[in-house]
Order: sequence, then C-alpha cells, then structure tokens
Amino acid sequence: MLNEQKNAGDSGYEEKRSKSEGCLAFKKAEFKGSYESTARLLGLPQFAFAGRSNVGKSSLINAILNRKIAYVSKNPGKTILINVIEVNGRFYLVDLPGYGYARRSKSMRNRWRITIEDYIKNSNLLSHLFVLIDSRHKPMESDLMFIEWLRFYKKPFSVVFTKIDKATQKDISSNIKYLKDKFGSFNYFLTSSKKRKGVDKLCDFISSSAESVIFNL
Repeated sequence: MLNEQKNAGDSGYEEKRSKSEGCLAFKKAEFKGSYESTARLLGLPQFAFAGRSNVGKSSLINAILNRKIAYVSKNPGKTILINVIEVNGRFYLVDLPGYGYARRSKSMRNRWRITIEDYIKNSNLLSHLFVLIDSRHKPMESDLMFIEWLRFYKKPFSVVFTKIDKATQKDISSNIKYLKDKFGSFNYFLTSSKKRKGVDKLCDFISSSAESVIFNL
C-alpha cells in the first residue's frame, strides 16, 4: 500500500536523490537561541517542526543535522520556547513547543498554543512546516485539529511519521489511510531517528525547498 502513495515522503521525491547529498549537505549548524517570537531573525527561509511533546522532534532534528544540537529530554513538554538553529548560513530549522501534553497546566498549554499560532500566522518566511506523528499510534484529536488549522490558513506542510522502527507495517498503513480519509492527499515522510530511516529524503526535500526559496527572494 505504501508504494502506491505518490507523495514527497515515499516514492515521489526519490527521483531527485541522485543529485543530492542528503543530510551530508548540512555541514554547519549553529544554535541561535530560544525565542518567544522569531521576528528579529535574519531573513532566511524557515522550516518548522511541530507535534505532540513526546513525538521525537528534537531527536529528528539531531538526526537531520548529524549532531546533538537540539535538546532531547526524558520528560516530554520541556520545550516552552521556539528553538532556532541556523544551517549552512542559508536557512533555519525551527523547533516549536510540543502541543497536547496533558501533564502541563491548562495555562501553560494555552501559552504554548498562542506561541505556536502566532509564529505560524505571522512568519512570512515560513517555507514549510513538518507535523510529526508517532507512527505506532492513531493520530490524536490534537493532531487532526492542528492539521485542519494549517489547511484553513493555507500553510504548506508535510506529515512526518516518526519511530517507524518500532511500528508495524499494518500500523503505518492504517495511520496513512486514516489521515487520507480525513484530509485527502497529503505529503508525508516515514522516518526513524534511531535507525536513520527516511531521514535523507527529508534532508533532500529541505535542501531543494531552501534553494528554491532563496533563488526567488
């Protein structure tokens, strides 16, 4: 079933791989800081990562950059600000606060929601947003609401299914079908930060998208 999905994450982007270095192209990465707003950052394309607090955003960013630069906590919900990493002096990777973490207070969850929504609505340099979903589990209501919100505001996004090394083929196929039934066709990537599965495809996509944006600035 997965091979039948024509999208950026599975087979649709494969034809460009021979012309790319994958994640090896990201030779320089610098942590720029944690912000409530990214308004004062340099005018570079931004690629943001969003998802539930325990979905593996920081681990995926570290896998993309081939180094430990994003903080990986054993206690979900630690990212309360927008963490920004500059890559090759050409674009930013943006780690957004996790949403939907029940063990935080309602006021804290509302603060995260406002931070995320303000960033997405007001950042005119947001090139693409990656919505991370744990491939082992059915997407939750908070995931569906977030995707619907992105669609309403016409923001370009892809779904990144994480931890595929721990999921069954049945689970992965079921979750893809579930989202497709809800939203129709969508771009997705299948990844495992631990096994580095699918990470190069994601890097290729970011590299290609960043060059396209820079060329048109």
